[in-house]
Amino acid sequence: MPPEALSLAFAGSIYPPAVAAVIALGHGDQVRSRVAVFVTGAFVTVYVVGVLLLLLFVGVDVTPRHHPTPSGAVYAGLGVVALLLAVRLSRPRGAARPTQPGASRTDRYLHSRHLVLVLAFILYVVPSPIYLGAVKAVADTHASTATQLVYLVILVLVMLWMVELPMCMLLVAPGPSVTALERTNQWFVRHGRMLVVIALAGSGVYLIAHGIYQLVS
Repeated sequence: MPPEALSLAFAGSIYPPAVAAVIALGHGDQVRSRVAVFVTGAFVTVYVVGVLLLLLFVGVDVTPRHHPTPSGAVYAGLGVVALLLAVRLSRPRGAARPTQPGASRTDRYLHSRHLVLVLAFILYVVPSPIYLGAVKAVADTHASTATQLVYLVILVLVMLWMVELPMCMLLVAPGPSVTALERTNQWFVRHGRMLVVIALAGSGVYLIAHGIYQLVS
């Protein structure tokens, strides 16, 4: 398993909206089933997207062994996108809109197992540039297809650890876990955006540096 893929997957795991969704699932009825459906849906979505990306990278054969210049350009391009996203997220937000009484659309998703599955798909179907870079690193191993698919499983497990851990807590002890997880979520409300900016900026710099190395080597 390429260490750069694991590092990128860990950076890409910082996703406060999904963490907040899992914590919110701790309220109401059928907590265990709804949480399990959400995390399973997230895993399947991220894995299927990863498989499609892997097939794309392998199919076009943009790998450093055969085509170092296009491969380096892909890494550098992903790094630029990550940096642009970091800059955009780092800008001060406008005044928050006043919340309207009644359940929001997300709240309604959280109370239905079928809609929870839809929410997991919506949150994870669009891959981040960090995840794209991680899958590209797996494709560059030139391992067998079966080995790369196993690498991808490990990658997704790392990508989703921030929702897998709350899931385990809620499955084991839903009641006591909610209070602890809500305190954690409050911390993410205050600092999660900055963590995402740091993860995007750090990954962007790494991807650009890796791309430049391939371009000049």
